[in-house]
Amino acid sequence: MAHTIIIADDHDIIREGIKNILRDETAYKIVGEVSDGKGVIDKVKTAKPDILLLDISMPEMSGLEVIGAVHLSSPKTKILIISVHKSNAYIMKALESGVMGYLQKDNAGEELIPALEKIVRGRIYLSSSISSFLVDKAVNKDKRPSENGAVLSSREKDVVRLVAEGKTAKEISSLLCISPRTVENYKNNILKKLGLHRTGDLIKYAIKHNIVDLENF
Repeated sequence: MAHTIIIADDHDIIREGIKNILRDETAYKIVGEVSDGKGVIDKVKTAKPDILLLDISMPEMSGLEVIGAVHLSSPKTKILIISVHKSNAYIMKALESGVMGYLQKDNAGEELIPALEKIVRGRIYLSSSISSFLVDKAVNKDKRPSENGAVLSSREKDVVRLVAEGKTAKEISSLLCISPRTVENYKNNILKKLGLHRTGDLIKYAIKHNIVDLENF
């Protein structure tokens, strides 16, 4: 079965170029195109593609801003950034947000297919010009222990953030596509891992460790 793809870029010529690259590739099927950031969130939520090819600079919301929402509405969707931006700050932010690859548009013609082949196997793909130092720094960031030595996975951090934002177990289960019972199991395991006892303690932890945006309070 072909891997489904949504292309998100505000330039028609870029979307057409990507479609031309994929036209004869039977392993991939394009199921949608989007030209603005907010449209990405809606399209992904409906189509739940296997892969999202995402530009950074788009109207309404940037690609970096929509990554979190995409992860929540379609956790299995793998994101490959295709961007003109070459600054370390953009690359680091993208990798820290959990994308599966960062491809520079200059190299897309030669590297898109190899990049897709790699990320569908669950491996990260980066343009050859990207420093390995940046990769190590980004990948190891989430492995840094908290004050009591515990390490939270990306999914555990999602649960902590949503709990801190006041979401119920039912709401969290809907956002993360897991059962309410699984949410409670996550919550109990996180409390145990962090040596905490109450939901209030978990909220304080989320604020202290910048897991939750204070503007949501």
